[in-house]
Amino acid sequence: MSIVALDPAPPLQHDLFATSRWPRRPYCTDDLSAGVVIRSLRQAISRAYVQVNPPRMRVWALFDVDRPDAGASWMDADLPPPSWVTQNRTNGHAHLAYGLVAPVLVDGIEAREAPIRYLCAVESMMRAKLQADEGFGGLITKNPLHPLWRTLRGPVMGYELAELAEALPGIERHIPRRGRAGNVGLGRNVTLFEDTRQWAYREIRQYWGGGLDGWNAWLAACNGHALGRNGDFPVPLDPRECWWVAKSVAKWTWRNFTPGGFSRWQAARRRNRDLHEFLRSHYAQNR
Repeated sequence: MSIVALDPAPPLQHDLFATSRWPRRPYCTDDLSAGVVIRSLRQAISRAYVQVNPPRMRVWALFDVDRPDAGASWMDADLPPPSWVTQNRTNGHAHLAYGLVAPVLVDGIEAREAPIRYLCAVESMMRAKLQADEGFGGLITKNPLHPLWRTLRGPVMGYELAELAEALPGIERHIPRRGRAGNVGLGRNVTLFEDTRQWAYREIRQYWGGGLDGWNAWLAACNGHALGRNGDFPVPLDPRECWWVAKSVAKWTWRNFTPGGFSRWQAARRRNRDLHEFLRSHYAQNR
């Protein structure tokens, strides 16, 4: 791959945050050890660290590379130039960000499995090629507008997933099968959502008829389950990401798995099962 020089970052201020795809009220902080707070986007972009992906959505694929030459790690890995790089001026460690032209919904009932699994494979292979930190959740990143970092921008602000995949030979073999998204990177979000969703379908009946108290108890139960499952990962997600997953599952099941809705869902499952059994039997008899 030909070498592409990255430019200094001041022009980022004119277009990087000029999009509705950013969180309206991101987490941010000047000191990670002191924790993060929620602020308006206008306030958050003055902090050293900021949340760049909205809840449940992947707009930026982020990688944490902890070595002195991290800013050039994409060239060593023969990858396309990142949208921007934020580098520690002291030790050279950096965060690399790749913008996605078509953001991917990564959890929630509306999420589509095929693009999530494709994104999992892309991020996983890029992480391996960059030798990036597998435990980096990407909830917040080094703010590219903050003077604490040396920030460079690439030639394009967004890529199609297929464009990134072109630099990843054999990616088809790395796309996870259904239910096997993995326990690192984005795979943790997907695994946690699927596990919490399946659990919620069984448990929601215990909270029917409880009104507001029932909803609060149900939301707490979903969050508790998600946090417990999160502890099984080699490198757990940030608890805030667990909360987003749990809240998404809790809201959907509370709205749709009412007693009447649950009965209709069970009936539909029985009809599908009966149809599959008929087709299987018919095929076996007529082979």
